Amino acid sequence: MNKYKTLIFDLDDTLIDNNESIKYAFTIIINELGLEYNNELFLKWQKFDTAYWHTWESGNMIIPDYIKTLKDKITYLRANRFILFFKELELDFNFAVSLNELYCNMLGVNIKEIENASKLLQDLYNHYEIIIATNGPKKVAINKLEKAKLKSYISGLICPEEVGFSKPMPEFFDALYNNNQNKDKNKMLLIGDNLTTDILGGMNSGINTCWFNPNNNSLPEEYYPTMIINNLLELKRKL
Repeated sequence: MNKYKTLIFDLDDTLIDNNESIKYAFTIIINELGLEYNNELFLKWQKFDTAYWHTWESGNMIIPDYIKTLKDKITYLRANRFILFFKELELDFNFAVSLNELYCNMLGVNIKEIENASKLLQDLYNHYEIIIATNGPKKVAINKLEKAKLKSYISGLICPEEVGFSKPMPEFFDALYNNNQNKDKNKMLLIGDNLTTDILGGMNSGINTCWFNPNNNSLPEEYYPTMIINNLLELKRKL
């Protein structure tokens, strides 16, 4: 008998190569702004964007009082990062909103799956409920799954647009649990590459975790995933 009933997969850099998607989308944004693309600027954007969302995920992002609805909050967060990153351009908020829409659309263009992602899900989906838990936009996530031919293996998807919070916020995992038919956390396993959003989030919520560690990085003492894999097919052998 399988120990787990529900497998919760992170999407970006676990099933989909997110770096290629981001690089393509950022190139389009640079062209839209009439700037010259270079790799140094792209690396700066990656560092900024990671830190920006980490601030939000840590609960340290200040949202203006006039932002009331969940939809407006998500719109503000995604547009505001372009205003801050390109601050010398003094972007108008509405233009930043349209810029973010373009960026999100372009994230779904250059899609490359992580090696053996489709093979793994094809082998697992008849035996497990497979859920995607992502911090990315819902529309982008669905587009990525469709283009990588992974969508047919997925039972459900949870993202910030639907719950108002991101991994590793406890509210995100509360929503994940509440929306799941399986109510036994001991039969859930979260698989992800990010120690902070995926592994720590799972640890804090009482869900077993699997750290996808393709680069064989060392594990800091404060994290203790249930299992570690270096390639996706290794997961099947450990379940």
